Amino acid sequence: MDFVHDQLATGRKIRVLTVVDTFSRYAPILDPRFSYRAENVVQTLEQVCRQVGYPRTIRVDQGSEFISRDLDLWASMT
Repeated sequence: MDFVHDQLATGRKIRVLTVVDTFSRYAPILDPRFSYRAENVVQTLEQVCRQVGYPRTIRVDQGSEFISRDLDLWASMT
């Protein structure tokens, strides 16, 4: 999972959380927001996992949203 960044015609920046299964290239969710915090990532992951199941592993970069205590706690609980 990672973020894609873009800018609207109004100049406002938008971020899209993309979650992709690297084997099948299936993307269960693309979640656009104007701002993202670690708890938003956890909420989005919980929503996706309820629908498609929990992954065995998750690969992320070292972005601040991904190195948070919230995500660590969620990952250890699943």
